Amino acid sequence: MSVDLHTRMLAAHARPDPAALIALYTEAADAANDLDASCFYLTHAYVFALEAGAPQARHLHRRLVVHGREE
Repeated sequence: MSVDLHTRMLAAHARPDPAALIALYTEAADAANDLDASCFYLTHAYVFALEAGAPQARHLHRRLVVHGREE
């Protein structure tokens, strides 16, 4: 993960900013070097989306299902 992305994540947690957290953890998942890391970030994005009632939850869930991390 880049230093910039990490810094933006910390700032979003500090505010807190659920929409930014969903986007940033999705960005981290997309940039991850391996499947386990990607799914780790996707899971976090998914949980933030569920907590916020965000429409992205459905898409994030589908991505986790594709990788066998969710049913």
